[in-house]
Amino acid sequence: MSDVNRRQWMQRALAGVVPALLTSRAGAAAEVDPAAAARAQAAAGGRTYRYVHLDVFTDKGLTGNQLAVFPDPAGLDADTMQAMTRETNFSESTFVFPPEQPGTAFRVRIFTRNAETGFAGHPTIGTAFALAHTGRLKPGTAHTTFGLGVGPTEIDLDWRGNQLAFAWMSQLKPTFGKTIEDAEGLAAAIGLDPSAVRGQRAPAQEIGCGSTFFIVPLATRRAVDAAVLDRAKVDAVFAAAGAPRRGLYVFTTERGDDNATSYSRTLPAGGIEDPATGSAAGPLGCFLVKHGYVAREQAATIINVQGVLVRRPSRIHINIGLTGADITSVKVGGASVVVGEGTMILNASGD
Repeated sequence: MSDVNRRQWMQRALAGVVPALLTSRAGAAAEVDPAAAARAQAAAGGRTYRYVHLDVFTDKGLTGNQLAVFPDPAGLDADTMQAMTRETNFSESTFVFPPEQPGTAFRVRIFTRNAETGFAGHPTIGTAFALAHTGRLKPGTAHTTFGLGVGPTEIDLDWRGNQLAFAWMSQLKPTFGKTIEDAEGLAAAIGLDPSAVRGQRAPAQEIGCGSTFFIVPLATRRAVDAAVLDRAKVDAVFAAAGAPRRGLYVFTTERGDDNATSYSRTLPAGGIEDPATGSAAGPLGCFLVKHGYVAREQAATIINVQGVLVRRPSRIHINIGLTGADITSVKVGGASVVVGEGTMILNASGD
């Protein structure tokens, strides 16, 4: 077999064109070694990149929010990282590079399916667990700092023996923006009866802690589950309030069997609904504390449940620090579970 033909055969075998299973002398199918297959592809002219697949804001696999972390992405450009994220079809992937700023331990770049973003919650928490899993964060390390697009981001780590058990990310102190006083218009824009919105302690409000959302209080969990965006009506409500268009994060403090402080959803504007939105959880915690939905003594122990409706329940912990009436710190935390590992192969050519 010529070198060219051998190279073509190897690539096509890995693509499934040529059977990848060889039979033993007894006639039984031999198992394919994924690592050997990846090495063969690399020898045929491709590049291979390891990834860790995690479920974030959960301690149970196949729940929470999915994430792919590429711990060694050397040589990748932004367009390729974007394409690799689309390939996973997860809401986000992260790529971990050496630090670029003094005082940071890692440079973490976060990509959604459509663009790079400077800040996100579950990718940050999940990346900490991936780095612990791969040995880049040593057991017992209490603190690290990620360089995100928004700047250095502090991460606190809690260990159970040699296993990372919990991670906290610090978010920016809140900025409080516009409110929407039109309860009837807002209710109509999300497909609810006005009674679901009217009579809450405070109107919907724009709040940012690195990412900015409109936090929308609702009366019941049933109303949270029933909310559906009408984009034209939502745009009209925002325009009438003189507010910039933001994502809507709806919640209720109606209690359930999960013993959570709040129950929430990020309302999708089409596409896949996010099972856990850590970047919205910080603003939610600030809203809860500012408007008296939780007592001051509970501000550091808020538990927010998200993702129930899409069958990927998530538990997001929120810690709001107070000095007098001022919010002085915002932390969002949770657990993560490694549910798989793999290698993504980038072909050098289409042969």
